[in-house]
Amino acid sequence: MSVRSHTIDHLNRPVRFTVVGRPQQKGSKTSRQYPRPGGGVNVRMIDSNPNAKPWAASVSAAAADAYHEPDLIAGPVLVELVFFFARPKGHWGTGRNADLLRDSAPDHMTTMPDVDKLARCALDALTGVVLRDDAQVVHLDATKAYGTPERAEIVVVRV
Repeated sequence: MSVRSHTIDHLNRPVRFTVVGRPQQKGSKTSRQYPRPGGGVNVRMIDSNPNAKPWAASVSAAAADAYHEPDLIAGPVLVELVFFFARPKGHWGTGRNADLLRDSAPDHMTTMPDVDKLARCALDALTGVVLRDDAQVVHLDATKAYGTPERAEIVVVRV
């Protein structure tokens, strides 16, 4: 194998990693104004989800562990995100059937959080760690599903 083909194969290898924990969505932003001692005001933007920042830090740390290149990815990428959440207690039977899923339990997770807000938090966490900017994402596949442990499985592929 030539050095050039080795480099190309190396660059096209996907970045894959898992982040264990309950995935968090990027919340809506609100602004708060604080008076400045000399007059005027300071404006501070606050995320409505206080758990988003620690989750994003976990995503960034896992991405840094999985990505071993000296430079950030600069070109277009495809990103696949799968977010897993534990089923609510009401989906399970009771008593001796506690380990069995009820017939009425839904196959798909159609409750909060929104998949687009989950993706926004994860993509922002990849910026500056794997990607130069999340605007590089030209194809995004984001799914939320039931599964344990709660986690996010993330794949970034150069295209």
